[in-house]
Amino acid sequence: MENTWILLIWLSPLIIVMVIFDLRARNYGKKVLHLPKRHYVSLLWLAILDPVFEVLFIGVVLWNDLSRDWAHWIAGAVGVVCGFFFARYRMGIMWVRPLPEKKAAILKNSGSEYLALVFLIVVKTVSENTSLSNYWLSLVITAGLLMVVSESAFRVGMLFRRYKREMTDASLLT
Repeated sequence: MENTWILLIWLSPLIIVMVIFDLRARNYGKKVLHLPKRHYVSLLWLAILDPVFEVLFIGVVLWNDLSRDWAHWIAGAVGVVCGFFFARYRMGIMWVRPLPEKKAAILKNSGSEYLALVFLIVVKTVSENTSLSNYWLSLVITAGLLMVVSESAFRVGMLFRRYKREMTDASLLT
């Protein structure tokens, strides 16, 4: 847990800048575009940083689990596969349309975002609790951590692919 706080302190200037840009984009969507309540503007360059931060914050725990044995690698692979399908599901729910003038996309909030955040917090908390030494629980934690990280990375990749595809389709129509 101490490493997480140290990392958070070091990254806090970048996090503050990200929050400022994110809030400005969301306000633009609300005040200029008059988006419906659960819709928001997501800047593409900010989306790239989601999986990076997740790897930074849970990478040490994840590496410790993966370096144990081959069963943790299999559990991790299961987590990656689950992450792919969860990312597809979330992108299908979240995507609204591209916003080329801001190099952004309009997305909508869903309950799955909050579920994923709660899941990440629970898995991270359980994984840092040293009094738990159950082998099967560590396999589940490894699968969960890799599911969360891979879901984020796959979702960002799908976001860029969908943005590019729709921009290409729009340019073909004009």
